Amino acid sequence: MPEFEGFSSGNEIVNKHASRWRKLSFGVPVLDRLSSGGIPMRGIFELAGDPGSGKTQIALKLALEAQRQIKGSSVVYICTEHMFPSGRLLQMEAEYKRQNSHDEAIRCHQFVDNVLVEHIRCVPKLMACLFDRLPALLEKTLVSLLIIDSITNPFLEDEDYVSRAQTFRTMVHRLQVLQERHNFAIFVTNQVRAVIDSATLDDERTIPALGLAWSTLIHTRMQLSRLANTKQKLCSFTFGSTTTPGQGFFQIDETGPVDVSDAVSPTK
Repeated sequence: MPEFEGFSSGNEIVNKHASRWRKLSFGVPVLDRLSSGGIPMRGIFELAGDPGSGKTQIALKLALEAQRQIKGSSVVYICTEHMFPSGRLLQMEAEYKRQNSHDEAIRCHQFVDNVLVEHIRCVPKLMACLFDRLPALLEKTLVSLLIIDSITNPFLEDEDYVSRAQTFRTMVHRLQVLQERHNFAIFVTNQVRAVIDSATLDDERTIPALGLAWSTLIHTRMQLSRLANTKQKLCSFTFGSTTTPGQGFFQIDETGPVDVSDAVSPTK
């Protein structure tokens, strides 16, 4: 842990350590509005949602946006459910550069080359990646964002819930230590599961997976839902330390997640 720096006034904290309080913008106005500016550089930001609701699309957009906002930085992307969608990221990068063709820095930057990908399927390999290989990388590489897509999959077959809860606590604590030392944001996706209201037995709803042991450790949560008979997705801001709950709509086009009013028609 960093050494104790002594007591500071609120003004000193804001000005002396401004980088600790900055946020990474999603690059999607509705998501930035719901989250009061994006993903903070401290704590764990979770995005839960149904399959096909846009979790990975948002993660890919963030991989581009983080590099734009923090010059010279890389993004670590850990896949646990599927192969990394490199073709989709290349498509989004090309469109991103087209939309920002007036900005030479964006036009010339090789975004995909600075997304460092790991494929992991089990808890031991995830822990080894996070606490052996990641710290070594952070010592020599400026990393602005760590993405785990998804946090759920490695833990699905672990039925020892006491041990799993301890693993959650250890993992989050050690990640927060790395955040303090190296100043990067953490974004994880989470699956959802259906539950039935015990009072009515017919009121089904979806909640994020991994239970209360995980939920108590994360800093901020948003949840996505697909809407029937429309391309629109619903984003609900569930909780965060500085933001009130709210909802908004977005959709996915060839550029990635966008506000509904900004979506690009397939004919364009």
